[in-house]
Amino acid sequence: MAPGSASTSRATTPAPPLLPSLNTSISATTIRAGGDASGDESVMTRLAQSFPDATSLGRHQQTHARLQLEIMDVREEVARLKSELRRDQDPGKMSKIQHQISQLMLQINVIREKAAEAEAIVKTITSDIQKLDTAKSNLTGAIQTLERWEMLRHAHRQLHDLLPTKRYKGISQALSAVTHLLAPLKSLSSIPAVGEVFRAAENDRKAVQEKVAVEMDAFFKQDPNKPVDRRTIAEVSLVIDVLGGDFRNHIVERYLQLQLAEYRRIFRSTDEAGQLDNVPRRYAWFRRVLKHHDEEDAALFPESWEVTRLLVANFSEYTRGDLANVLGKGTPAVNILLDALQATLDFEATYARRFDMPFEDVTAGAPNARVSIVKWTISSVFDNYFNVYVDAQDRAISDMLSAHRGPRSRSSLEGAMQTESDTPVPTVLPSSTELFYFYGQTLEQCEKYTKGEPMRKLSRVFAKWLKIYSDDVLLAGMKREPGRRSLEGRDNLQEVKNACIILNTAEYCQNTSLQLEERLKDKIAEEFAEGISFQAERDTFSSVISACITTILRELESSCEPAFAAILKTPWVHLENVSGRSAYIVDLVGSIKQVAEVVRGRVEGKKYIRNFADKAVGVVITRFTQSVIKSRPLKKIGAEQQILLDVQAVKACLLDLPEPHPENSTNAYTKYVTKNTGQLETMLKVILAPDDPPEGFVQNYCLLIGDRSFSNFQKILDLKGTPRTDQQKLLDIFLSVTSTNSDLADTSFLTHIDMDPHHQDATARITSPVSGSAIFSPTGSAVGLPGLLRSGSGDGTDRSETPKAFGDFRRLVSFARRETLGPH
Repeated sequence: MAPGSASTSRATTPAPPLLPSLNTSISATTIRAGGDASGDESVMTRLAQSFPDATSLGRHQQTHARLQLEIMDVREEVARLKSELRRDQDPGKMSKIQHQISQLMLQINVIREKAAEAEAIVKTITSDIQKLDTAKSNLTGAIQTLERWEMLRHAHRQLHDLLPTKRYKGISQALSAVTHLLAPLKSLSSIPAVGEVFRAAENDRKAVQEKVAVEMDAFFKQDPNKPVDRRTIAEVSLVIDVLGGDFRNHIVERYLQLQLAEYRRIFRSTDEAGQLDNVPRRYAWFRRVLKHHDEEDAALFPESWEVTRLLVANFSEYTRGDLANVLGKGTPAVNILLDALQATLDFEATYARRFDMPFEDVTAGAPNARVSIVKWTISSVFDNYFNVYVDAQDRAISDMLSAHRGPRSRSSLEGAMQTESDTPVPTVLPSSTELFYFYGQTLEQCEKYTKGEPMRKLSRVFAKWLKIYSDDVLLAGMKREPGRRSLEGRDNLQEVKNACIILNTAEYCQNTSLQLEERLKDKIAEEFAEGISFQAERDTFSSVISACITTILRELESSCEPAFAAILKTPWVHLENVSGRSAYIVDLVGSIKQVAEVVRGRVEGKKYIRNFADKAVGVVITRFTQSVIKSRPLKKIGAEQQILLDVQAVKACLLDLPEPHPENSTNAYTKYVTKNTGQLETMLKVILAPDDPPEGFVQNYCLLIGDRSFSNFQKILDLKGTPRTDQQKLLDIFLSVTSTNSDLADTSFLTHIDMDPHHQDATARITSPVSGSAIFSPTGSAVGLPGLLRSGSGDGTDRSETPKAFGDFRRLVSFARRETLGPH
C-alpha cells in the first residue's frame, strides 16, 4: 500500500486498515497457540497490549506491518518443518525397520521352544531324584516314629512301675515324657497296639492324679497325728504342674480358700470387725497370714504358679467386696473414711513395690488367663463414696467464711483495716489468703487419695466458693449498712480505703485462681483435665475490681461536691479581674489529691491506678464542665479568664493522679489529660473572644472549633450570654461563612454538650483510653465535655451525626424557624 493512500485512509475511514491487522493478529496467535481457548486468551492479551487506549489506534499501520513480519516468520517455520517431515518419512527406512522387528519375533519364538524342551529334559532327569527324596523323607519319618514309639513304651513302663511308690519326682519326669510323646503319635491311635498304649497311659494319668489329690488333701487338712512331709508336697507340686490345666487351678484355688477362710469368717461385713473403722486390722491380719505363707508354704509351689500374687489378689477381691457392702449401707464419718482409704492405699503401695508392678496388675488374676481381665484396685471402691469428703470440705469452707459473709462482711473488713499504729495495713483481706491456703491443703490431701472424679467434684466446690467469696464478702463489703451515709466533705476516706483493699483482694484472687487451675490440671487424671476452668470466677473478680473503681470515683465526686457547688455560687457575671486561683480550686485540688494519695498508696496494681486516673479525669472534667454550663452566661472577660486559669490548675492536679508528673512529659496519659482539658479550654477561648467585629468572632469559632453545626454555634452564644437581638446577626454571618467553607466538619466536641445538665448522684462512668468506652450518665447517655470526648482516644466526632449531604437542608430549616419566630 502506498504511503499516500494509507494517509488518506487514516484520515477518512480508520477502521478498514485496523480490521486486517486484527484478523491477521488473531490468525497468527491462534496458529502459535494451537487454536485452543488459551490461544484466544493470548490474542485478547496481545490486542490489549497493542491498543491499550483510543490514542493507540493511530498506530495500527505499524502494528499491521509488525504482524505481517511475524506471519512471514511463521510461514517459513512451517515450510521448514514440512521439509524435515518429508525427509524423515523415507519408505525404505520404514520397511527395513519392520523387517528387523519380524526377525526379532522369530528369534524370540525359537528361544521359547528351546526353553520348553530344556524344561522337559530337566524334569526327566530329576524325577528319579525326587522319588529318592520322597523315599528318604518317608524313611526318616518312619524311623523317628519307631523311636518315639519305643521311647513311649519305655516311659510308660517306667511310669507304671513308679505308681505304687511315692517317688513323685520320678513320677513327674516319667509323666512329662509320656505326655510329650503321646501328642506326635495321636494320628496312629487307630492301630491296635498304639491304641492300647494310649488307653493305658490315660489310666495311669488318672491314677497319678488321684494319688497326688490324696497327698494334697492330707496337706490341706494338716492332721497333727499324721504330719505331712513338706519335701513330698514339693515333689507332688511338680506332678501337679505336669498334670496342669484345671486340676492345677483347682489345687491352687483350694489352697487360697483355706488360707483366707478364717479371714472371711472374722471380717464379715455384717460383724463389727468388718466395719470401716477396722480396715487397718484387715491388712494387719493378712500380713501375718502372708508372712506364714512366705516362710512355710511359698517354697512348696513352683514360681510359675504365682501363688503369692494370687493370694494377695484373692484377699483384695474379698476385701473390696466387703468394703463396697459396708459403704453402701450408710454414710461414714469423714475421718473414718479417710483412715480406711489411707490404710488401703498404703497396702496397695506395699505390694505394688513387692511385685514391681502396678497394683491393678497384681490383682489381674491368673497369669495365663485367656479372657481380658478388667483391672481394679481396692481403693477404687471409695471413689463412689468420696462425696463425703468433698461435702466435708464444702462445709469446712462455709464455716471458715461464715465470719466474713453477708452482714458480717463490712465489719470484718473494718476489723482488717484497724491495726496497731506500728503494724502495716494489710494489702489484701486475710480471709482471701486463708481461703487459698485451705484450697492448697485440701488439694494436696485429695491428691493422696484420688485423682479421678472426686477431684473434679472438689474443683467445682472451689469454684462455687470463689463465686460466693466474690459476692458475699468482697461486693458485700462495699455495701453500706441501711441508714449509714457517707460523711460530706473530702475528709471521708474510709470508703476509698475499703475499696482499695477489696480491689487488691480481687486481683489477688483472680491471679491465684489461675494458679489453682493450673495445679488442678497437673494433678487430676488426664481425662478430667479439660473440664477444669475458673474463667467464670475470674470474670467475677474482674467485675469486683470494676465496682471498686466505681466506688472510689463515687467518693471522689462526693468529696469534690462542695467545690463544684462553690462554682455555681461564684458571681461570674460581676467578676471583672483575675486574682489568682479561685477559692474553690484550692478545695477541689485538695480533695482530688487526698483521694489520689490513698489510691496510689494502697492499690498494688499499677494498671488499676492508671485506670482510676483515666476515669477520674473524665469525672472531674465532666462535673467541672457542667458547673461552668450552669453558671452561664459568662459575659465578663474576667470570669472567662478566671475559669481558664482554674482549668489549668485542675489540669496540673490531674496530671499527677497516677504518679508525680515530670515536666515536659509526653506519655499517653499526659496526652489524654491534655485532650480532655484542651477541649474545655478551647470552648472557653471561643467564649472569651469578643463578638465585635462579628465576622472575626465567627472566623475565630471556625478556626478553633472547626465545625459548621448551627446548634453548636448557638451553644457558644448562649454560654457567652449574647443577647437574642445580637444573636440573629451572628447566626446569619455564621451560615454565610460555613456554607462556602467545605473544610469544616459537621460535628465537634460541642455536639455532645448538654446545655441543661442535671446533677448526677451516680458517678459518670469512663474507661481507660485502651478500652475505648464512652462516659455514660446513669441513664446511659453521654454527658459532659469529656463524655463528649467519648473515650480517651476518640477523635471528638459523633459518627451518628447527620451526614454532610444534609447540612444545607438543616441550616435552611433553622433559618426558616428563626424567620417564623422572630427575635426574642
